[in-house]
Amino acid sequence: MPTPGDTSKTPFWSVLAFTFINSLGTGVVTSGIFYLTKAGYGFGDGANFLLGVLLGVTYIAGALAAGKGTRWLRDRLGISSRLVLAWLMVLLAGLCAVPMIAQWLDGDAPTKSAWPIWLMVGLYSPLTGVLWPMVESYLSGGKSGDQLRREIGIWNFTWSSSLVFAYWGVAPLIKDHPAEAVLALGLSHIISLALLMWKFAKEPAPHIHGEHAPHPPVYEQLLVTFRMLLPTSYVISSALGPYLPSVMPRLGVTPAWTTVLATAWLVPRALVFAWFGRWNAWHGRWWPAIAGAACLVLGFAGCTMAGLLGGPEGSAQTLGIATLIAGLFLYGTGMAIIYSGAIYYALEVGKAEVDAGGAHEALIGVGYTVGPLCGWGAWALVDHKIVGTNWFDPLVLATVGGVTLVVVALTIRRVRHMTK
Repeated sequence: MPTPGDTSKTPFWSVLAFTFINSLGTGVVTSGIFYLTKAGYGFGDGANFLLGVLLGVTYIAGALAAGKGTRWLRDRLGISSRLVLAWLMVLLAGLCAVPMIAQWLDGDAPTKSAWPIWLMVGLYSPLTGVLWPMVESYLSGGKSGDQLRREIGIWNFTWSSSLVFAYWGVAPLIKDHPAEAVLALGLSHIISLALLMWKFAKEPAPHIHGEHAPHPPVYEQLLVTFRMLLPTSYVISSALGPYLPSVMPRLGVTPAWTTVLATAWLVPRALVFAWFGRWNAWHGRWWPAIAGAACLVLGFAGCTMAGLLGGPEGSAQTLGIATLIAGLFLYGTGMAIIYSGAIYYALEVGKAEVDAGGAHEALIGVGYTVGPLCGWGAWALVDHKIVGTNWFDPLVLATVGGVTLVVVALTIRRVRHMTK
């Protein structure tokens, strides 16, 4: 195990490179899989929303098990954190090959089998729930204060910007070659394995007690507030994941451009991450919570209203796409503000332990689960003809928007109370 304060064995740049390479795969599989299933496997809205629920539930399980699981492996079996990460890379890469193997087995069948997608997501998602808390412990071990804030900002920009490259990269393959797209992303895990074994220490550096000034008490209050908003931001994200591939064709967007247009929220998120990493005036302040919450509400409203305002051609199409882009931009901005606050205060207050990252990722998993549940409920009402098809978009807006508004209202109330 590294000696206290010794972070040279795991250079910061190697954590960034490992994060970037792995985010190419995990980002598309956990966030962009719905575009692949919609265009390449013929999934309907109901199947996509249920796939989202499976992704969320299994992600929570993986994140909550990360800390205890790695400690048990280290203490009982002598397996280092680095070796656990190495096995995760092998398993994740293998799962990315499942759709391609199934396609070979199907031969010339007219339709692609759906079971490989369900199997892959059901096993891939909990493994990523273990992966990211461990990476976060390597990122934050032995650091606090301005150094921690600055490096978290760079790290956030790194993983979020990788998604932009991944989405653009899979765009040409999305309709006719979805299995090949997933297989190509799986190669990223194999590539990162070499970097892991070359530069990572066996264990992340521990938090150095007493070397840094203790964090202000307001940090713990802010952590609670941002942890209220964090799953809410992913409720919206996980509802938009299955929803956008459905609404974009109604606006005249071709399958090849769906993932490209989706980067309208990934780009501002990456830029705000970079900004918050370099600028420390938001530390210990309450206004980012309010600003992030406001952007979430306005952004989600814009995304959902785009389906109601737009049409497949002419001025209606232009209005719908413009509304969608504006909504995605606001949503990406709000998500970056909330995520930046949540992970900074979690790692600062949580002493850089894997459990701190695990709790952070588990809250993301809650959002991954609740969002698709809201969308699936709306789809079920339409599918059983309880309400008309034209009610689908308003129901999604009402359920997800209702959850968001309740949490935002509680956040504003809490901020007003704490600032008194």
